[in-house]
Formats: sequence, structure tokens, C-alpha cells
Amino acid sequence: MERYLRFYIKFHGYVLALATIAGVGFMTLVFFDHGRNMVYPLERFYDYRFMGSSVILFGSLWLVAGIAMFYGLYKEAKIWIYPLAVLYMFDLFLLFTRDIFLLWVDELWYESILLNPMMALPVLYITLHIMLTIVALGKLFEHAPVQPTGTSFVRFEPSVTVQEDVTTLVT
Repeated sequence: MERYLRFYIKFHGYVLALATIAGVGFMTLVFFDHGRNMVYPLERFYDYRFMGSSVILFGSLWLVAGIAMFYGLYKEAKIWIYPLAVLYMFDLFLLFTRDIFLLWVDELWYESILLNPMMALPVLYITLHIMLTIVALGKLFEHAPVQPTGTSFVRFEPSVTVQEDVTTLVT
């Protein structure tokens, strides 16, 4: 594979890993501080992912997934890039079930992420970008692994041995 294309694909992976690691600290602090100061009534249990101790649990899972992705990119190990994809799909599943429940209890449509066009389009774009980056990284590591660097010493063997030269000269 071309060196520039390899760099481009890995660059997207590194940006994704670093954005996950940096974003999880900020978002966890904001959600935890916001959820700690507010009182949620029991009928708003569908926002459980964004309040209380579940924010810390998901924040730590996202941090582990981001670090695993960074390590997987550094070592070019395919198995370490998948936790981020699994966690992203699980989080998207939780948002999807939240939106279904919001429709069920007749909440306002703009509180739903997938029904609000100003939120659905960025979520769709980000989902496609993350998944295609992870698929491209997996294919890159599977089909074009980095060749191990070693000494580039090449040993040339002579085509004629010294003994044969001596015998030809004597005769």
C-alpha cells in the first residue's frame, strides 16, 4: 500500500483515539456535574445514561476504549481497535432506545436525537465516519502489515570460487 494512503488512514485513527480520550474527560465532568446538581424524577429514567454514577461508568469505559484504540494503532493490532466500535454502537443503541421511549410517552419531538434533523444528520455523519475509519484500519492491518525493519545488509556470494580460479589458471 502506498505510504501516503497508509499515513492518511492511520492519521484518522489517531485523531479518533485522541478525540475520544480528550472528549471523555470533558464530557464526563460536564455530565457528572450537571447530573449531580439536578434532581431527576423517576419517570425520566430513560436519561439514566446521562446522570449519576452511570456517567462515571461510561466515561471510564470510553477512556479504556480510547486508550486501547491508541495502543492498537501504535502496535497495528486489529483486536485493539474494536472496543471503540463496540462501545460506540452500544451507546448509539442506548440513544436509539431512548428515542423510541420518548415517542412512546409522547414527549416533544425535538428532545429526540434521531427525529430532530439538526441532530440526526451530525449523528449519522459521525457514525459513518467512525465506522468507516475502523473498517479501513482493520483492512489495513490485515492486508498490509508493516514489514519489520532490520538491517539492510545484503551478502553477495561470488559466482566462482577461488579454488576453481586457481585450477583454471594452472591448466
